[in-house]
Amino acid sequence: MKQNNPYLTGFSRHLFGSAKRNLQADFQKKAQQIGSSCISDLSMLFEPILPRLFMNEVSHSQRVRYYDSLSTFWAWTSQVLDGNASCSKAVSNVQSWRKQLGLSVPSPDTGAYCRARSRLDTEMLSAISERVGSTMSNRIREEDKWHGFTLKAIDGSSVQLMDTAENQHDYPQPCGQKPGCGFPVMAVCGVLNLSHGAWEGFSTSKWSDHDLSATYNLLNHFNQGDLLLADRAFCSYELISLLKQKGTQSLMRLHQARARKIDWRKGRRIGPNERILTWKKPGQPGGSQLSKKEWSELPNTLEIRVIRFTYRNRSGEKSTMYLATTLLDNERYDYSEINNLYMQRWEIEVKLRDMKTTLGMDLLRVKTPDMAKLSLQVMFIAYNLVKALMQEAAIAASIPVNALSFKGGLDTIAAYKSLYLGHHHHWRKRHFIHEGMISIMAQQRINIRPLRHEPRARKRRPKKYQLLTSSRNSFREISHRNTYKKTA
Repeated sequence: MKQNNPYLTGFSRHLFGSAKRNLQADFQKKAQQIGSSCISDLSMLFEPILPRLFMNEVSHSQRVRYYDSLSTFWAWTSQVLDGNASCSKAVSNVQSWRKQLGLSVPSPDTGAYCRARSRLDTEMLSAISERVGSTMSNRIREEDKWHGFTLKAIDGSSVQLMDTAENQHDYPQPCGQKPGCGFPVMAVCGVLNLSHGAWEGFSTSKWSDHDLSATYNLLNHFNQGDLLLADRAFCSYELISLLKQKGTQSLMRLHQARARKIDWRKGRRIGPNERILTWKKPGQPGGSQLSKKEWSELPNTLEIRVIRFTYRNRSGEKSTMYLATTLLDNERYDYSEINNLYMQRWEIEVKLRDMKTTLGMDLLRVKTPDMAKLSLQVMFIAYNLVKALMQEAAIAASIPVNALSFKGGLDTIAAYKSLYLGHHHHWRKRHFIHEGMISIMAQQRINIRPLRHEPRARKRRPKKYQLLTSSRNSFREISHRNTYKKTA
């Protein structure tokens, strides 16, 4: 009886004939290409940061499929780098990659890809994130630090999710909005390493929770020799004490409750605009997540150096700002140096804008909270991968890491990634392309315009549509030739 399919593949070809043997060998070779090249131009572009062997180890062995863990990760990464593009575009990228390798092409339907995204292992993403972070930390130069301190910043923001029952349950919309008229809002608090420009971690919570409550899950990112910059929302006795126990110094804007009651005649005078005050441990606040034993172990007093200076607020009026820091040595850490250092805290605001506006993190098109967290994890990894290349470019050009434009780096990656196609077996060609990309990226510098006035206002007028003031099922439009009138 004639057999159309090869069998017992481990035996000598004398038993089967060369034609069938070669057919199966070609199939195995193509299957190995999938695992080795990840069918992605991005995997080759970022190979100096995420080597192929490392990616194969963390992805774990699994059966060959269109959307295995590596293919799904790189497809999702390309989706993020394209400005949080649609899943349909990510599927098109996978189709293009497989076509380049001569493999079968998946269906344009996005269902299989979306299910593959939900199966993505969080441990794999954590290992990738740790690898990128450790690579960038090892590259930090001495000039990237401040008096030997590794600079870090912390701040909170928020993102909108799709209006589903699951998202509304975990991250409800603001209470001032009517049901069906708003979106679930998820608060995000992140730690940014200013010495290399990448995010080290993030924590999520409800929009109504205070930013300070999210810091308990981020304390593991602070170590001996770090210096934290934060705004007044984080200036609390508890956080400063916890950071000091870990060997981390802090520089924050003084909380408004303390700034209103400050008596400049008290404390030890070390300069006309500097005092060292002794803070006494208050009663444990209701929002504290420490146990009674942990609270009792906090020091009873803290010595805080308070600095004041005048500045122009957004209205152009003169105002006084107070800073609180644990850097008590005024001779080693000069007054003007600390004032200039606190201005670097604004870098985290710029990085949040890059995440939300450039990468499209302001609205996550996911239906469940678990997918929202997974999306954030992939977005932070994608951002850090771009910053890793920018750090390499800054080191090669001997310039500060924050002198390069993130959008410029993103555009350079978009222009060069197609050059990697077909070169997964040519190391020298990939190296030559990489060097050219880094040299171009080093030229994408930020144009500093200190006297430019940029008010928080929109020049383009929005369309004159009605506001959605009730659920879509019950809402009725009032037709008009040119405008809409607001309805109750």
